[in-house]
Amino acid sequence: MSGERKSSWRGEAEGLANRYAVASGVAVTFLLFGLIVVPALLRERRAPLPAPSDQPAAASVGWLDQAEAPASQGKDLPPVDPATVLTANAKLLARGEALFKQNCTSCHGDSGRGDGPAVATLNPKPRNFTQPDKWTRGFRVTDIFTTVTTGSKGTGMAPFDFILPADRMALVHYVRSLGAFDHGAEDPAAIAALANQFRSQGVHIPNRIPVSLAIKKMVQEQASVPPLKLPADDDKSEAAELLRRVIADPAVAARTVAATANRGNLAALARAWTAGVPGNGFSTALTGLHLEEWHALAATLLGADVPEVPSLDGGAP
Repeated sequence: MSGERKSSWRGEAEGLANRYAVASGVAVTFLLFGLIVVPALLRERRAPLPAPSDQPAAASVGWLDQAEAPASQGKDLPPVDPATVLTANAKLLARGEALFKQNCTSCHGDSGRGDGPAVATLNPKPRNFTQPDKWTRGFRVTDIFTTVTTGSKGTGMAPFDFILPADRMALVHYVRSLGAFDHGAEDPAAIAALANQFRSQGVHIPNRIPVSLAIKKMVQEQASVPPLKLPADDDKSEAAELLRRVIADPAVAARTVAATANRGNLAALARAWTAGVPGNGFSTALTGLHLEEWHALAATLLGADVPEVPSLDGGAP
């Protein structure tokens, strides 16, 4: 009898163990599903932030990379109705949030507390937008708009004037929304001036290319300019003696000549060339030339571009 009971208890224990193992497995499965799968599904279903237009894509890592904005063609935009931008609304806040994440989080952090990844390299530290303390200009709408537009001297806050004015205002509203404190009343005169600025001024967006591409193009253009050809040693003419006296580096001087503006104004040409010696390929002897020598030099290096009448209008260099 005792053997049958032991066998029965053993069977029941094994059954309970099996059921516990199954239940544990199911619980672990649900836990993993809740921790991994559900958040992933929610992220996929979440509506993306509106993509800012007319903004440099490279600004997604913050103000440090504004110079590498992608190439874009310039255009003219009409003035903005101030009633559409001066008062915060859901559309402006969403736009401002997108711009903030593109341009500001590297310094100010995702929540605007001044704790972005670049904070260790900045002194003074970036502004904490959630607190009312120590704002350089203040936290009214016009104050923040001015700071976003002109930057803050002596800090890491660079001008963000490349962002369209209406978008800057959206950014202002979002920055203010990060602080729950009382931002106080606006200055009516300052608001009126800002409204008039929006109402009366359109925006010209110039052509843009990244600085690295501009440098590459400059190097290519300079490399394509052949060095100035100095006269032979046995050439004892006045023009030959003048060139040998004033040209220190024929290759660099050739690039200076090729880049010369105001070719029809001898005085402007003289000021430009003398201001750059000796780094522009000309020697310091250039600064001592008299009027006839300047005309002869310009005629030799620029040919038909030099003024027909020898003149240093505006004074000799």
